[in-house]
Amino acid sequence: MKKQVVFFISLIVLLLFVSGCGSGAKTVIELSGDNSKKSGLFELKTSNAKMEFNVEGEEPLVFSVFVVPEGETFDQNILTPDATTTEQKSNTIDLGKEPGKYFLQVISARADWSITITEEQ
Repeated sequence: MKKQVVFFISLIVLLLFVSGCGSGAKTVIELSGDNSKKSGLFELKTSNAKMEFNVEGEEPLVFSVFVVPEGETFDQNILTPDATTTEQKSNTIDLGKEPGKYFLQVISARADWSITITEEQ
């Protein structure tokens, strides 16, 4: 009986380990540059995506990134940037976007920048 209990507990631990192996953050898109740029389309499959950005350069600099839904026309005078700064900065933010297809539009001057969007699996 003791061997059966040990086997059963070992089996449960193994199943929990295997089911947890696929979890964690998955990179959806990476984009970098030193001027304004538009990405290709990418898809968010969940609503818990995060955007990490790093901005370096000579101040005053300009950096704004917009996460724009597929099919929507980009107009920086109407849309609110998802992240913006005029100084060197690194930050990670919750995007708060619904699942769907999007593109990134970056407005930048005097800045070297990188963006990574991830989502939990």
